[in-house]
Amino acid sequence: MTTKRLIYLYSDSSFTPWKENIFARTVANFLASTPEEYYPYVTHFVGFTSEFANFLKQFDIVFNVCYGFGDEGQHDIVRWLEDNGIKHTASNYQSQILAKDKLHLPEVCAKVGVATPAIISLSEVSTSTFTRFIAKPRFGSLHQNMLVFDKENIPYQQLLEKDEMIIQPYLSGREFTVGVIPNEEASDYICLNPLEIRPDDEREVYIAGQQYGRTEKVLYHDLDAETCQAMQEMVLRVHHALGLRGMSRTDVRVSDGKIYILDINTMPNLDSNSFLPFIAQHQGISLQEIFRRILLRLEKEEQVRERGLVVSDFM
Repeated sequence: MTTKRLIYLYSDSSFTPWKENIFARTVANFLASTPEEYYPYVTHFVGFTSEFANFLKQFDIVFNVCYGFGDEGQHDIVRWLEDNGIKHTASNYQSQILAKDKLHLPEVCAKVGVATPAIISLSEVSTSTFTRFIAKPRFGSLHQNMLVFDKENIPYQQLLEKDEMIIQPYLSGREFTVGVIPNEEASDYICLNPLEIRPDDEREVYIAGQQYGRTEKVLYHDLDAETCQAMQEMVLRVHHALGLRGMSRTDVRVSDGKIYILDINTMPNLDSNSFLPFIAQHQGISLQEIFRRILLRLEKEEQVRERGLVVSDFM
């Protein structure tokens, strides 16, 4: 069997806009987890130059774990790779932009019969029937720069000072995150078991992370099987509707018995402390197995294209 040349493309956390978890430890784990049929290399992203593009073209596949560079986001890296005809593992530019844009998420979800919190303009907040709201960056991620407020105390100045914020009702309830990876044969995608994000006390307002107090990862929760299955089916429908590939991770809230899609991460972090590998490991799926499935899925998609079919027919 011919060994293929694979290169991991990344930027250190300090060079990415949202300071994602990717360190020397992370990259060392990537190298150790490379499937046997690939010979691994690794490189920092060094800039949007023709010289660097020509360097990357030497490899059979770029395993894209570059979450940005300077002020440029992960979708900008993807656009540059695609403009230079470089084959990589992440979702394409159009899918990433569509998934990151929370302003248009309700429209995408509605098309596949999935609920997501409504978008409310600042001028409508004071007359809304909702009493608590959350403001978040339109294109932001990682649960950063969010602001929760009540209708009786609207922080107009803060909201006006922030660029491209969207406002939604704050949904009280339970929050889960659901990872999506290819199935074992890489013939379709499957959901991993939902992981609950739970506040470390009984407070009603919480956000994953520590912005509104500490939260905990709960693998073994008491979510009933019917709700769990419905949640996974919804997440898969959105994954397919957006045309995502490789993997994704979606945040979900269950409020008053209804399931809402909150946010879609098209390139989940893969550090050992990150959600997706943590969940997969507890289902007996190693990082090497995730990589094998992603790369096999990519190969099968290429075969579909070579036969003159569109990849959506392969879903």
